[in-house]
Amino acid sequence: LHCHGDYDKVCFAPEYWGKDVYNILVWLVFIVMSLISPFVLGDAEMFIEADPMMSPVHIVPEWYFLFAYAILRAIPNKILGVIALLMSIVIFYFFAFVNNYTSSLVKLNKLLVFSFIVSSVVLSWLGQCLVEDPFTLLSVIFSLLYFGLSSTLLFVFMFSKKLFE
Repeated sequence: LHCHGDYDKVCFAPEYWGKDVYNILVWLVFIVMSLISPFVLGDAEMFIEADPMMSPVHIVPEWYFLFAYAILRAIPNKILGVIALLMSIVIFYFFAFVNNYTSSLVKLNKLLVFSFIVSSVVLSWLGQCLVEDPFTLLSVIFSLLYFGLSSTLLFVFMFSKKLFE
């Protein structure tokens, strides 16, 4: 073990016991606070009586599905919207097969990937916006850009493999 003394050993008790006691105290304070006043951390909209005939406007999916929700809202046909929603998620599985690190089109790949990420972020922002005139038009534009960039990325990958091999 090459331990020739106590100079390279750490005393377990003071540091780690202190950290564990601190964590237990924080959790106990949180549990006691939620038992004494449980509605302090809640949302005020929980106490509004539900109307079964109308869904609220502000309901949106979780943040990681907002881009797909914007694509779904951008297409007026229900079946085509669901197909586009599924394809927007399936595209990520196609990217697992893409290896652009060996490509000689590095600058083009960087531009396309950066544009794809920007369009995904803008679509995520549009997914949480209200269904109003400028946001619906932007959703259509960025949905087309999203699918165009993803197909262009895949085409560049296939093209660079055939051209530079």
